[in-house]
Amino acid sequence: MELSVLYKIKSEKKHYDYLRSHSIWYKYLNRNPDNYKLFLDSFKKFNRNETTNKINNTINTIDTVTNILKVLE
Repeated sequence: MELSVLYKIKSEKKHYDYLRSHSIWYKYLNRNPDNYKLFLDSFKKFNRNETTNKINNTINTIDTVTNILKVLE
């Protein structure tokens, strides 16, 4: 992998963590440094989905607590 690409990734902890958890990107970035843009797009999509999942889980938890409180009344 080119040092410039590696430096860009390591400068952002979230990008580096994503790269470590999705190791297939090592291959793509090693073969062509221009894939960095695709890597960022994939990271953004993953991050957006992760945020949406967290919000949905929070809403489900609040619904569960509300239902438990209704039953206890």
